[in-house]
Amino acid sequence: MAAAEKQYEGRTHRRGPLFFLIDCLVISHKLRYLCLEEENKRKYKTMRTSRFLPLFIIAAAIFTITAACSSDKKSDDKPAVVKDERIPGDSTFYGLACEGCTDSVVVVLPTDDSDPITFSIIDAMQSRQVFGRPKIGDQLAIVINKEDKRKADIVIDLDELKGTWVYQVMPKLRKMPHIAGMPQPKANPERDSMIQKLMVPIEQGFKIKKQFTMDPVGLRFKQTSLTGESPVEYPQAEYYKEWHVLNGRLVFTEGTIDTGNKKRRKLKPQKDTVEIVLMMKDSLQLKFKDGIKAYYRKK
Repeated sequence: MAAAEKQYEGRTHRRGPLFFLIDCLVISHKLRYLCLEEENKRKYKTMRTSRFLPLFIIAAAIFTITAACSSDKKSDDKPAVVKDERIPGDSTFYGLACEGCTDSVVVVLPTDDSDPITFSIIDAMQSRQVFGRPKIGDQLAIVINKEDKRKADIVIDLDELKGTWVYQVMPKLRKMPHIAGMPQPKANPERDSMIQKLMVPIEQGFKIKKQFTMDPVGLRFKQTSLTGESPVEYPQAEYYKEWHVLNGRLVFTEGTIDTGNKKRRKLKPQKDTVEIVLMMKDSLQLKFKDGIKAYYRKK
């Protein structure tokens, strides 16, 4: 019995370090497992927070925008009306085209933000006094019939009128001063061929913009040494800078330009009252005091 106990103790003493190493490995794995579990928990919490954070930001932004729009929104939910800017003597009715405009009526929201008004345009259509095809939101200028306040004599779509309108002009031979006693120049085929190459048309016209302003197109008021020596010259384009409506007609106001002399004298602005003869999507005809001019829209 004593011999058996000594043998067991010897075995335990010999296997003790092995068991100790195994226990250390087991404890190390358990600690590692616990650490990984804690780390996974933290990652999961962070992932949940980061996943819902963008949704929270979007919801807050939508709430802010909705609140701002609700505070600015009017109870009648009407669109904004363009400011009424008229010149003295103008009795034209201005407003925005609303839903319900057809070939027989136009529904207009007045500039004073009152209730929409419906005008009959049957007679105006027959007399070709409806210029443009009104669309919802377009600014309209209407000349009301004096006897029937619900009838329009003239309708102008001002938004469709805006844009760049041009026409082509050809140059002309420059008049050369004739000196007495000098013979007239003989025909020169080479010179005639050169002049023919210089006969190139250019575009002139104007650009009708917002806020009743205009810009000239093809204006040449500064003469250089090169243009002064050219045997051809182009007609001068109108220098319009403002436009308005006057009882169904257009009033173009010229701007002041420098004439180029040493005194820097400025030309006196002039106003041209023109009548609309035709206005389509890409065509415009205006009647000036010296005749009708046809324009095309430049895109």
